[in-house]
Amino acid sequence: MSVGAEGPQRSRLLGNAHEALRRCWHPLALSGEVTDVPRRFWLVGEPWVAVRLRTGLAVLKDRCPHRLAPLSAGSVVDGELQCGYHGWRFCADGGATTVPSLGPAATLPPRARAERPFGVQERDGLVLVAIDEPIVELPVDEVAGTTPAAETRVVRMGPYEGRYGAALLIDNQIDVSHFPFLHRGTFGSDEATVVPAYSVEREPWGFGVNLSVPITAGNDPGVAAAVRPLAQFREMAYRYRAPFHLTLTLTYPVMGGSNHIVFWAQPQTAERCRLYVTMHLWQPGGFTDAELADRIAFEERVATQDLEFQCRFDDLALPLDLTAECHVRADRASLEYRRLLAALVSEAAAPEGGTVGGADPVEAEHAADAAR
Repeated sequence: MSVGAEGPQRSRLLGNAHEALRRCWHPLALSGEVTDVPRRFWLVGEPWVAVRLRTGLAVLKDRCPHRLAPLSAGSVVDGELQCGYHGWRFCADGGATTVPSLGPAATLPPRARAERPFGVQERDGLVLVAIDEPIVELPVDEVAGTTPAAETRVVRMGPYEGRYGAALLIDNQIDVSHFPFLHRGTFGSDEATVVPAYSVEREPWGFGVNLSVPITAGNDPGVAAAVRPLAQFREMAYRYRAPFHLTLTLTYPVMGGSNHIVFWAQPQTAERCRLYVTMHLWQPGGFTDAELADRIAFEERVATQDLEFQCRFDDLALPLDLTAECHVRADRASLEYRRLLAALVSEAAAPEGGTVGGADPVEAEHAADAAR
C-alpha cells in the first residue's frame, strides 16, 4: 500500500476509498436498479456504469476510453452501450464494437475497450463487484431451511445511503455494549450494561460470536397483550466476513421466533456509503399483515438510531492501529475486526504471489499480541 500524500498516520486508517478495498467483493446496486438505461454507481472512490445489454449485465468504469466521457450519459442502442459524446458502442465485456468516425469497415484500435472489474455476479437481489482479483471469497448466506418457509417473511430494508464510513457501520453492528444507551426506547435494557464474557471463533477472513443479552422486548406483540414480560433475553449469533459483510441471527426464547439479518456495506466515496439490510423474519404461526407492519416499523426505528449517530462521526475511517483507541474486555469482537482488516490491507499491499508477515497475517498479529 502506498502511503502517498496522506502520510503514515493516515495509512493506518481504513476509509471508504482505501485501495485495499479494490481486492474485495462489494455490492454495487440492487438488481432492480440496473435496467437498460445506463446508471452511474460509486464504489471505492470510483464511478461505474451498470446497464443490461443484449450480451448480458454490464458493469464498466464510467469512462469512455476515447475522451473519458461518462458512459452513464449515453444510452442503449441495438442492445449495446453507446457513448453519448461520439457514438462509440460497447458490449458487456467492455470491447468496442463500433467507432462511427472510422467508418463501418475500419479496424478498431486495441485500446478501444472500456475498463471492467475483475468480477461481477448477481445474487440475492444484488449486483456484486470485485474491482481487482479478490483476496476474500464471496460470502455465502446460508439461510434457506433454517426456518419454516411458509412462516418466514423476507424483508429488504433500505438501502440506507449517506455520510457514513463502511467500516464504521459494520463495527457498529458488531458492537454490543452500545445497546443500553443508543437503543433506549427500542430494545436497549439497563440490565445489559455489563457485557457478559464471550469468545471469538476464528474463521477464514472472518469470525463468529455467540452470546445472550437482556433486552426490552418492544418488538413482542405479547408484551402489549400482557401475556409476556417486557424484560427478556435475546440469543445473538454473529458471522462476519471481511471486509463489510455480516450476518446476525437473533433468537427470542421467550417471545418465540427469530430474525436472520444480512448486512452489507458498500463503500462509495470517501464521504458516502450505502448499507443494504435483508431480514428473514420468523415467528411461530407466521405474521399477520398488521404484525409484520409493526415489526418492520420497529426495525426501522432501530436502524434510525444507529444511522443518525453514525453520520455524526468526524472521521469516517476506521483506525487499524490498535493503540489508537482505548479497548476493554467487551470489545473482543471489535478488536478481531480491526486485526482482520489490518491483515487485509497488508495482504493487498504484498508483492504478487506473496503475503506480508507469513501465510496468515492475522495469526502473526495474534502472536505479536501474545508476546507483548
